[in-house]
Amino acid sequence: MVLNVLYFHVKGENMAEEHATSTYLIAEPFDRAVKLVRRALAGANLKLTGELNLSGRIQRELLIDTAPCLLLFACPATPAATSPTTLTPLHIVVSGRGAQTEIHVLRVLPRDSGPVDRLAIATLGQLQTAISQAIEKIGMRAGLGA
Repeated sequence: MVLNVLYFHVKGENMAEEHATSTYLIAEPFDRAVKLVRRALAGANLKLTGELNLSGRIQRELLIDTAPCLLLFACPATPAATSPTTLTPLHIVVSGRGAQTEIHVLRVLPRDSGPVDRLAIATLGQLQTAISQAIEKIGMRAGLGA
């Protein structure tokens, strides 16, 4: 199961399409890759606040077998009291693809409309960077067409 999420950002009357995730590949099967991701995040002083077994849920609810897919919720191990990440962990999707595994990390993209909380965007950007750096230690960034 591939999560293909797009974020649309408005610039006047034109809409530009941008990928809302950064994708990484790990040359390991799903179960091994999940362990590597958990270890890499812990090593970067990040904690998982929850997870959702998406493929298991689809199997239970719809009786459809899909490739393994796990949604992880990550935040700093010691968030600041005013940090927006205490309320909103970033999502990491771990998706099996045979002998390799894809990791999709949410990208923080500022919106052009509405009020912008620069502190929140900066804090989420730091979390995004920490997650990406942790994942890059165990996998490689996929091209935009992946």
